Amino acid sequence: MIFDALKRAALEYHHRTSRIPCGERVTASLARHLGRAASLLDVGCGDGVNLTRLAAECGATKVAGVDVLVRPNAVIDVVPYDGLHLPFPDRSFEAVSIIDVLHHCTDARQVLREVLRVADRVVVIKDHFAFGPVTDKMLYLMDIAGNAKDGIPSPGTYFHPRQWVEMITEAGGRVDTIDWPLKTHDLPWRLVGWPELQFTAKVVPVR
Repeated sequence: MIFDALKRAALEYHHRTSRIPCGERVTASLARHLGRAASLLDVGCGDGVNLTRLAAECGATKVAGVDVLVRPNAVIDVVPYDGLHLPFPDRSFEAVSIIDVLHHCTDARQVLREVLRVADRVVVIKDHFAFGPVTDKMLYLMDIAGNAKDGIPSPGTYFHPRQWVEMITEAGGRVDTIDWPLKTHDLPWRLVGWPELQFTAKVVPVR
């Protein structure tokens, strides 16, 4: 009983002091990449909070979110999907966002192909850069802490900058702008959540 109470308190503290400010900073960075967009899809939208913030920033009036795990506390209607095939026609949305999702995917390249397929103008990505065994371990520990509250599995798959460029190119996209290093955390979380491990990017479809 005491252990459960301490665990809940720790998760709530992390949510309040890490996830909320991180979400606000990530939204601001992604909004700079996006500019104005009439329609926006968020892939792996979670509870939809980041999507509603980003939609407000870019002025989107058509908004949708998909996720493999539909949360009962979601603030938007979430479309369930299989994690590989988006249930939308080609170029359905002017913009697509995918925030800290690709390192959880079983086939990140397939997911990138899909988000570029349904995007008419732009895809914005928030994710991590890995640089070797030490940063891999740090990212894994961050994932475990950050996703424990929602019970999301963390496979520990992270990509080096060159791998990101190769995956995006193979999927049919081109990196247009990048925000890196990206400060997402304050102390004490910044001791492991280094800005050098965080980035956002604007990717344009190549057709």
